[in-house]
Amino acid sequence: MIDESTTHDKILNNPFTSGKLFPYNMDTTDYIVEYQGSEKVPGGNIPVPPIEYWEGYAETEENYIECGKKDIGTILNILSNANESAETLTKVLDLGCAAGRMLRHYPQVPGKSELWGCDINSKYMIWCQQNFDLPFYFFTNSTSPHLPFEDNTLDLVYCGSVFTHITDTADAWLLEIRRIIRKGGYAYITIHDQQTVELIFTKYKDDPLFYDFVTAVGDFYQKADVATHNYAYFSIFADPASQVFYNRDYLVNKWSKFLEIVSITPAAHDHQTAIPLRKR
Repeated sequence: MIDESTTHDKILNNPFTSGKLFPYNMDTTDYIVEYQGSEKVPGGNIPVPPIEYWEGYAETEENYIECGKKDIGTILNILSNANESAETLTKVLDLGCAAGRMLRHYPQVPGKSELWGCDINSKYMIWCQQNFDLPFYFFTNSTSPHLPFEDNTLDLVYCGSVFTHITDTADAWLLEIRRIIRKGGYAYITIHDQQTVELIFTKYKDDPLFYDFVTAVGDFYQKADVATHNYAYFSIFADPASQVFYNRDYLVNKWSKFLEIVSITPAAHDHQTAIPLRKR
């Protein structure tokens, strides 16, 4: 008999495989998807997803709601410095949205908003499809850099803690995002950089939500003697579980060839640095 868990690990940890995802049922190809949606009332509240869909962002429902609201507020505050708002950025994609933790809080403009979410975890997407009403739309994607949108379609694609888990295909993902945003549209991306390293070894060192992350990075940092390297970036684990850390100057110089760097904001997404980019 095949050990399914071992098979899954071999796929997820294989750096030669780029098109990875988490299927709805990893144990068998024969299954039933139960309807678990709430009754949708126009303008009604979106329910809180099961705790196993929270991706470690919170320990209580109240914290889950508040941290999503905070992170959307940060995105909009940063973009407001470029004279943009939810009124000018109405066609939006949350790339790597999990169960809609942030997207549920994006302000809606009646008759104009088109709010998309996608993730590599099919369970999250099915839950969202059953529990979010229009103007929300959701689909499952893979780790391969492709998105099912026409050229110049969206006003904003934001990626909170997504490029932190992409190694070799990061540039291809950036170019795919550039393809689907309109001229003058934005990509908002958070990354790990030198500031992140400092924060996880100080501010977040004893935070229980970050224990495994801090331990893994600390072990590699010491083993590889990272501090002695003039690195462009370093990475541990395989996509989509990788943790990628950039030399910020290197990354900004590279990405500025494709899109205009709007600003750089350290510690915008917990320990991550936010870099909004504009399509010229």
